[in-house]
Amino acid sequence: MKGGIRFGKKGKLSPRFVGPYQILRRVGKVVYELELPNELASVHPVFHVSVLKKCVGDPTSIVPLEGLCNT
Repeated sequence: MKGGIRFGKKGKLSPRFVGPYQILRRVGKVVYELELPNELASVHPVFHVSVLKKCVGDPTSIVPLEGLCNT
């Protein structure tokens, strides 16, 4: 993956998504700016709606970000 950050290890049981994060503002019709933690300071905080997933479920079952980011 050129110019990207891989989260965790590749495989069936590895987490594919990190979050949830608060939406700060809508930038255009299909772009959103997210409030990212300091650990993701190297990630650009603006995302197209096609790469975002709606958070459905219990917020207490969220996997912590520590240890997922391999930079």
